[in-house]
Amino acid sequence: MKKIIIIAIFFVASSVHAVESRFGVGFINSALGLPPGVNSCTSCIDLGSLDFSYLIEYDSGLAAEVGITYGVMEDDYAEDPTDRVNFKIKTGYYLRGIYNFNKTFFINATWLDTEIGGEGLGANNQLVTNYVREGNLGYGIGANIALPNSEAAVRISYEIFDFAPGIDIDQISIKYLF
Repeated sequence: MKKIIIIAIFFVASSVHAVESRFGVGFINSALGLPPGVNSCTSCIDLGSLDFSYLIEYDSGLAAEVGITYGVMEDDYAEDPTDRVNFKIKTGYYLRGIYNFNKTFFINATWLDTEIGGEGLGANNQLVTNYVREGNLGYGIGANIALPNSEAAVRISYEIFDFAPGIDIDQISIKYLF
């Protein structure tokens, strides 16, 4: 909670010098990559989140964005029929710094704090749950596509996060900025 308050104070103070600010709503598909040897498919667990954000753009090509994600899509995985695990992504938040090369292409660095976990049946058919909450730094690339006759844009981006030891998250997102 302390981090959220500090981020909110930073955005209120920095928005005074902003050239433009926008809100965004979108969808993020997160491919969870488990380490080799844990499963035979290193990135076959797909999780989905709704994304709500506030973007501040500056004159120098720099931008800052704060957002919250809400997990809406879960995935099942089983190497054999007896050990099925249901993976879920929970609510998280992020702070993203963006450098725009031009009006279309950008690179970004993102600090993401989210919770991902799994539920499955263990010994004696007892429910076993394990969730991990991590704050991690990731990086990515993307493109903003301006909509004709409008100030709005559609953003498509790809990001990579080292979520936990041996676990990577590859995210592809699409967002409507207005």
